[in-house]
Amino acid sequence: MPLETFRDALILVYRENPCQVLPNALWKTLKEINKFETSFKVENGLVTHLEAWNDESLYIYWSRDRTPPKIPKKRLDNLKFALVHQDFLRAFPAENFDIQRPYFRLIRKKQQMREVELPQGFHIANVDTKSESDLVAEVIKKCYENINVNPEIVKSWTKHPVFDPNLWIWVIDDEKGTPAGLGIAEFDPTIREGSLEWIQVLPEYRGKGIGKSIVLELLRRLQGRAAFTTVSGEVNNKTKPEILYRRCGFQGDDVWWLLIKKG
Repeated sequence: MPLETFRDALILVYRENPCQVLPNALWKTLKEINKFETSFKVENGLVTHLEAWNDESLYIYWSRDRTPPKIPKKRLDNLKFALVHQDFLRAFPAENFDIQRPYFRLIRKKQQMREVELPQGFHIANVDTKSESDLVAEVIKKCYENINVNPEIVKSWTKHPVFDPNLWIWVIDDEKGTPAGLGIAEFDPTIREGSLEWIQVLPEYRGKGIGKSIVLELLRRLQGRAAFTTVSGEVNNKTKPEILYRRCGFQGDDVWWLLIKKG
C-alpha cells in the first residue's frame, strides 16, 4: 500500500532508526508537524527523503543515503533555527549561527530487567502527580544552574498524550524523608516507544549510584510495553549524563545540533 502522507512516511522511517531520524521522541514532532511545510520521497518502496521547514526554520531533514541538504544561500541566510544531525552539519556554516549546541541521542532495545537495587538508606516512591508539582519543579531547579521550570509547567506535562503516572518516581532519603532524586519517563503506545525525560539527582546525593537506580527502575517499569527506549541530553553537560545512560545499556553514536541565529 503506497504511503500517502508525510506523517506516515515519518513514522515508518522512525521505526527503523529513531535516533538517526529525529532528535526527540516521535510524538513531540508529530504534535508540531502541522506548523511546517513538508515533503518526502519514496523510491522502490522505500522512503528516501524527509524534510519539514518554514521560512525561518528547518525542523526535519533526513536522507537515507546521508546526502546533506543543498540549501540556497538566500534561504540559508534566513534560517534562524535548525535541528541538524551530525551527518548533515557541514551544510550549515558555523558563522551563520550564534548558538551551536550538540545533543547525544541514545537507544536501548528491549531487554530483560531485574529488580533494582538501591543504595542503602533510600527507597523508591511514586510521585503524586496531582499534589507534588511544586516539589518536582523545586528538585529540577536545584539540579540546574539556569532553568525555568515552575509548577504550572510540571502540571502541563501530565496532560501530554504519553503521560503515565507510574513513570514518575522519587528516590527518597529514608532518614530525612525527602527526595534525593527524581525520574520522569513517558510511553507512546502507538509505536511502543519509551522515553526518559528527566533524570535528576540533587547535588549533595551524587556519586552514590542513585541516578543509575532511577534509570533502571524506569526501564523495569517500561518492560513488557516498550519495544525500545530513547534518551537525549546535552553533550557538554558537566554532569556527563551520557556516561550514566551507557552504563544502563543505552547505545548509539547519533549527535544532533541545535542551531540558532539571534535577532
